Amino acid sequence: DGVFDNSGGLQAPSYGDLQREFKSALTYRPESALSDDMPRGDGHTVLVIPGLLTTDAFTFALRRFLTACGYKVEGWHMGFNLGPTARAIGGLSRRLERLNQREGGPVSLIGVSMGGILARHLAHEHPEQIRKLATVVSPVRFPTASTLEPLIRVLSPFYSKDVTPQDYARPLQVPVMAVYTKDDGLIAWETCQGADEHAHHVEVEGGHVTICRNPQVHRALAEWLAA
Repeated sequence: DGVFDNSGGLQAPSYGDLQREFKSALTYRPESALSDDMPRGDGHTVLVIPGLLTTDAFTFALRRFLTACGYKVEGWHMGFNLGPTARAIGGLSRRLERLNQREGGPVSLIGVSMGGILARHLAHEHPEQIRKLATVVSPVRFPTASTLEPLIRVLSPFYSKDVTPQDYARPLQVPVMAVYTKDDGLIAWETCQGADEHAHHVEVEGGHVTICRNPQVHRALAEWLAA
């Protein structure tokens, strides 16, 4: 309850938009942002969490780019992301702790779509372990509207009862950036910004499912991580 707006006040993307997303997944092959033109990273660890029903393969282009910029970039290493299950939350907490131990201090998080929801939960639970957090096309204000609502309702019985929409949207105590696109064909873009007054918001062009290949996103994240 409280996840989706069924009042009609918030417009979900259309199924035509969803069809466009699937088409772009096959045809969108942009030229990469040049890592040589980006500010050099300081070598700290960045954990990237993939979106719903995707694996680390989904974030490969983004992780490869940030590695070239000078960061130690890690995937989440837990297969398909089904959402905020107890397994996902517990596994991420343990992975974050291990990376902190290896780093000798806090690490940065990047959460893509549903991965951003999980990243925000980690930031609320373990703010001392997080250096910076970026959400990319992630709903951070609820209720939201999405063409994926039927799928998420099927999966929701498996989700942890310890995590609620109110938890997701609580202001964070760490530096945060929210990337969104008005071309989003899966999630109402308006809900991908605005949860934190101190957040840095960045609008990019392009679809939801190709966001990890998007050179505008690569550039925004590289500049923000180095700032």
